[in-house]
Amino acid sequence: MRIRNLVLSTILVSSLGLVGCSQDYGKTVEQGRAVAFGNGEVTFIKDVNVNPKAHANYVNEVRKFKLPADPKEIGPEPVIGNLIDVDIAKKEIKVFKDGALKTVPVDLKAEVNVESHSDKVKGKNFPVLEGDSVTVYAKKALISFKVPSEFSAETRDFWVFGDVVRVFSKKHDGVANRFMNVTKTNIFKK
Repeated sequence: MRIRNLVLSTILVSSLGLVGCSQDYGKTVEQGRAVAFGNGEVTFIKDVNVNPKAHANYVNEVRKFKLPADPKEIGPEPVIGNLIDVDIAKKEIKVFKDGALKTVPVDLKAEVNVESHSDKVKGKNFPVLEGDSVTVYAKKALISFKVPSEFSAETRDFWVFGDVVRVFSKKHDGVANRFMNVTKTNIFKK
């Protein structure tokens, strides 16, 4: 009887903890695409979507945090990039340029349901910049779009997707208590 009560209590406390986490998302936990990393700081474009199974919703909110003092609280260093998102349905891209998020319509073509082990993707180093077009691989889609004229001088590095990063901060002082590279961390790994 005591074991049963202990198990039920543990489940109840865990459930309340998970509810608390989802309510605190955006207050103590923030996530987005990395656009800068170094000198003990991370800068990212904020994703305001709290549902991890839904498409990210990047907004024009640049978030900058000092990394935790304890190296054990810092995950792998993120890849940084200026390509934030590609919306196939709307035929637009979101890029970080001149300190702000810009949404730009593009002429794009996409091949969807392309698995990462496909010959079209495997062994390739994306993004691929050819002439006036860029090809990226994201969301199981091979996406090519014409570079908008305002970005014609940008190099291949500009078109890299930054890693998705997450910070945990108990205060709103711009200092992270924990930093996680979501892209490079398998939370399901045993």
